[in-house]
Amino acid sequence: MGSSNNTTTTRSGSKAVNSTVDKLAAGLGNAYSPGKSLYQAPSTNTSQGWQASLTAANNPAYSSGLAGAMSSFGNRAAGNELGMQDPGYATLRAKLENDVMRSTNTAFNQSGLFGSDSNQKAAASGLADSLGALDYQQYSNSLDRQSSAAAMLPQLFSAGQLPASIQQSVGAAQDADAAARANGETDYLAKLSSIMAGTAGAAGTTTSQPSTPLWQTLLGLGISAL
Repeated sequence: MGSSNNTTTTRSGSKAVNSTVDKLAAGLGNAYSPGKSLYQAPSTNTSQGWQASLTAANNPAYSSGLAGAMSSFGNRAAGNELGMQDPGYATLRAKLENDVMRSTNTAFNQSGLFGSDSNQKAAASGLADSLGALDYQQYSNSLDRQSSAAAMLPQLFSAGQLPASIQQSVGAAQDADAAARANGETDYLAKLSSIMAGTAGAAGTTTSQPSTPLWQTLLGLGISAL
């Protein structure tokens, strides 16, 4: 013998109750749309803003310039390219040395004492006076430049983190958008369920939870009409 499954629908003997149930079912049926999602895509301005921010953050000119500045100021903060190691100062010092020697030797050459002990002493004294003052000034300036370079390093480091910060911010917004897209249909079904349970308004606005679900309230109204 074969077996069969029969589905039996039980309805109330009250026309008012049945009418209320039919209206409730019809309302939910009309509200439900297969595949519908509550997801709302970002506006064009938002998407363009994300892309513009990422383009700016990935600008190679910015990263290259910052790397060069970090290298230059870091080198100076370490004490390099300062004092006697400053190429510009070395050139200036060599020129001054040549000027002093030429001026001194010319004077002694005219007097016929070129190369004499007095010539050498005068040259040494001239160099000590001229170069000593210049070297001391360069030393003082080097300390100031080194201090300024060291103070710049934290600022350059913070500037170096800016592209990553922008990328993380835009990435978080895009991740949130992707999650909203993925959960759009689930959120829609949850909204219909909350309407059925009486925990949310039909318009989608949040309301305080009633003590009795909406469907029970409607049934109660139907029964009271008997």
